[in-house]
Order: sequence, then C-alpha cells, then structure tokens
Amino acid sequence: MVETQRRFGLRQFNHLLTLAVILVALYIFALPLLPVVQLRFAKATDKRHGYAYQNNVQPAAIAKTAPAIPADNRLVIPALELNQPIKEGRFINVLNDGGTWRRPKTSDPSKGGNTVIIGHSYTYKGLSTFYNLDKLRVNDIILVYWQGKEHDYQVRETKILPPSSGEIEAPTTDTRLTLYTCTPVWNAKNRLVVIAEPLGGYQ
Repeated sequence: MVETQRRFGLRQFNHLLTLAVILVALYIFALPLLPVVQLRFAKATDKRHGYAYQNNVQPAAIAKTAPAIPADNRLVIPALELNQPIKEGRFINVLNDGGTWRRPKTSDPSKGGNTVIIGHSYTYKGLSTFYNLDKLRVNDIILVYWQGKEHDYQVRETKILPPSSGEIEAPTTDTRLTLYTCTPVWNAKNRLVVIAEPLGGYQ
C-alpha cells in the first residue's frame, strides 16, 4: 500500500512538472508576439496627446481632438500607435528603459538635414519600441515633437541595408527623418530603414 501511494505521488509530481514545463515553453513562445497583440487591441486614441490612430492615415486626416505640444521631445507614429520619448546621450544604453534615441552627430528637426532616430526591435523587457516598424507604409505620417515644436513627416520609402551602410546616418542637403532598427527580430544582421520627408516634400 505504501509503495502504491509513493508511486502515485511520484506520478502526480511528474504530471505537475510536465505541465509546468509546457506552460513555461508556451510563455517563452508567446512573449515575442505580445507587441503584435498590443498593437491590435490598443485603444484607438492616445488621449494624452489627442491623436487618433488610424492605419494608412493621410495628411489631411490626422485628427487632432486636443492638440498639445508635449514638454519632452517625442516620436509619434499614428499607424503604429507609437508614442515614445526621444532620448539624448552618447551611447545606446540610454534605451535600457525604452524610448527612442537620436543618434549623436546627426541633425535634429530644427536644423534640417538628416535627423536619425533609432529604437530596439525587441527586448525581453517589453521595450520593443520599433517591433512593428516594418508595418509602416509609404505616405504614413510620422510626428516629431522637438523643443516645443511639431514637425510632420510622411514616409517616402522603407528598405533593408547592411549595418555597414554609412548612408543611413550620412548628412544630407535636404530635410529628412531616418528611423532604423535591427532586422530580423532578435538579430542584428541587417537594418530596417524608414526614410520620411517633411509634409509637402523635401525642404
């Protein structure tokens, strides 16, 4: 009887252990998909800054129900429901707590030229700022709040380049916004690059 009970208890323990392993595996598998779920089920409006988020939004269709210029520098991409601070600093570790980073030695929206902003495509801390960057399409709108002013851009092209491509951060005579992140997800093999021009064309 005692031996039977011991075997039964051992069987139960093995079942629980197997279930725990399965649950952990499912969690690890599902974790990278969370940004997609968050984008799909996020609220339709970011009430903090009054921008209605719509896919394929056109310039004339940006809904500003309560326009307000944020106190900090921010990057807003309506089609991706992305609203993140733009951080300054010498090194990429400024992104350890999320947000985006304006690359040092590149321009900024107040000066024209090539403003370059980067973000992580995925981290296990849930800081995948640019996880959905590949979903941006030509003509989608990007808003940059910089030093108390709003700068509106429209996506002109997206492309994938090797990390060695100096053109990503090279100075330009025209005014543009360049966003990039690593691709594929979890891999720094290439760079997914989005180039946007000011609304109304290059300046």
